[in-house]
Amino acid sequence: MTATAPSTSKMPTPFWALLLSGVFHPLLVPTYMFLLLMLINPYLFGSNEFGNQQSMQLLIMMVLYTAVIPVISVIIMRMLNMVSSVMMEDKMERIGPLLMVMIIYFWIYYNLSQDPSTPTIFSAFLLGVVIALAVAFVINVMDKISLHALGMGGLAGMTMISAWVFRGEGIDFGGFSLSVGVLALVVVLLAGLIGTARLALGAHDHFQVYAGYAVGFLSQFLALAFYF
Repeated sequence: MTATAPSTSKMPTPFWALLLSGVFHPLLVPTYMFLLLMLINPYLFGSNEFGNQQSMQLLIMMVLYTAVIPVISVIIMRMLNMVSSVMMEDKMERIGPLLMVMIIYFWIYYNLSQDPSTPTIFSAFLLGVVIALAVAFVINVMDKISLHALGMGGLAGMTMISAWVFRGEGIDFGGFSLSVGVLALVVVLLAGLIGTARLALGAHDHFQVYAGYAVGFLSQFLALAFYF
């Protein structure tokens, strides 16, 4: 009786996991933080509604400096063979891009924090992102950490802080109102889904995902303590 050779075919990549990983890429987290805070309390930014000229200019700036420029920089690194892939699966290849993003984010944080029109709480949220990146940079030398979990942990921390600071307020979606507390719960559940997506893709193990959550989440509260 002939033994059957074990199958070497790979499991198909889950499309939902790829989609979620793209939509909630860590480089988009600062933009999501701005959008959520603007929706929760637009008066912080000197507006009575989302969509005025000032808020849109800040939104464009956030997307440009926290997402577009870092992505272009990584692509250039790939073209110069500084990294073997834009996915940066090897932890050592992440050192250069992580350092670059950390410097860019610190520059953004510093300049916005010096602007009197920037809400203090938003400066605190941005500082939390910078702290999380700095800790992730150190951890990355020893073991790869999930940057997606890092970002979602930070976003969860941000919404929980907002739920405490702006308790009683909510977001209105054309007549449908969502309290900040419920929003925080949704983000926490979404963070769990993103972590599951990273595990499903085989990008990280459980420890790397949990470490990302912890660093991102705690960094927001550390930054809050610095300001308040």
